[in-house]
Amino acid sequence: MEKSERAMYAEIIAEQLHISEKEAAEKIRQARREYHIPVKYYANHRVYLLEDEAKLRFHSEKVERDRQKLAKRLAEITDRTEEEAAEYLLHLRETYQIGGKVALNNQLYTMSEEEIAAWKEQTDATNAARVQRIAKITGWNEYEVKKHMAKCKAVFGIATENYENTRCFELTDETLATFANLEDSRMLAERYVSPDCVDILKNKQLFNETYREFLGRKFWVNRDCDYSSFKKFMGLRRDVFCKPLDLAGGKGVYRKTIPFSEREAAYEFFIKEPKMIVEQVIKQHPAMNGFYKDSVNTIRIFTILKDGEFDAFAAFVRFGVRGVIDNVSSGGIACGVDTKTGKIITPALGEDGISYTKHPVTGKAFEGFQIPRWKECLALTERALRKVEGIHYVGWDVALTRRGPVLVEGNNIPDLSIYQSLFAYRGEGRRFIYEKYL
Repeated sequence: MEKSERAMYAEIIAEQLHISEKEAAEKIRQARREYHIPVKYYANHRVYLLEDEAKLRFHSEKVERDRQKLAKRLAEITDRTEEEAAEYLLHLRETYQIGGKVALNNQLYTMSEEEIAAWKEQTDATNAARVQRIAKITGWNEYEVKKHMAKCKAVFGIATENYENTRCFELTDETLATFANLEDSRMLAERYVSPDCVDILKNKQLFNETYREFLGRKFWVNRDCDYSSFKKFMGLRRDVFCKPLDLAGGKGVYRKTIPFSEREAAYEFFIKEPKMIVEQVIKQHPAMNGFYKDSVNTIRIFTILKDGEFDAFAAFVRFGVRGVIDNVSSGGIACGVDTKTGKIITPALGEDGISYTKHPVTGKAFEGFQIPRWKECLALTERALRKVEGIHYVGWDVALTRRGPVLVEGNNIPDLSIYQSLFAYRGEGRRFIYEKYL
């Protein structure tokens, strides 16, 4: 019979600490009983490495703060009070084993109980299919696959959604230890971003208001507004880009064409929708259009500021494949970029692990392509990083237009696992590029 999730993590922790599984299980129970730290958080944030009670208390308080922040976010975008939002998230956690962040990112609060159950069933089926694919490739049983996936997250910080395209199952522990990863990005964020400033990067409206000078476009928010403000925003334009404030990874984003005769109806539509930003459409550079014209193909640039010195230490570029989204988690593909030159230096990779030397729709070759106006891209991100005291680590999403680069978004914990996956085909760990900042 397959071990429970808690027993699996006890096995992983026991191996890392060189203790018995019984002792590891007791550490997990103690963290849950005395500090209210869930097993996945305990493992994935490497709390199992800590013995100091003050640090354990810190993580205990952080778990509670994170839950309160999620409840506050949910209250802001729905008609619930914060107490009602907290109760609803607890219900999802206890009934469906769905965390608050997952619930908000997938807008589960807009669904009925039946729809949530169906979504959970479909998600579980997708995850099970991934495990079965890897079991078939490796010859491992399903428990061994699940354990290795959990180990790569708990020990090496590699995000579970990037496990397959990074092909972690083919690599040794020694190689995996050299890989750039999500947990390191979390540590960089905690070290280089003040807690008081995190919301500037997480809240799309606050981000746009703070970095307005770097956006190169107008925007409108569908709350606390009237029709005249919407009409003024629209001006002569017909097409807009709509982004829900509470979602990430390109989820829920869509483009909408609004004929002049239908503006009042569009306004009525928007004010009934969950809170969102409606933006002027970015007209991207022809060279980026050449890869795929239906999405804005953005560049993720990882930047850090230490002792006044700016460093753009990593970058990748994303391309849409279907629809208007270029995010890898939403069906897009990505290539590694040399930060010194702005040239693409890897094939493209999607979430399914399939590699492409040419764009699957247009046939345009990736490696060797020179991203236009690269020095301007770096200069833009440096100016933006120096703007807010307290924000010294950001993964910027940059779009290229004929007039130059513009900011799309800023990410407070940019996923280094995606960047690493682009170099995994040659077994090349990229942790060395930022290790000095940890």
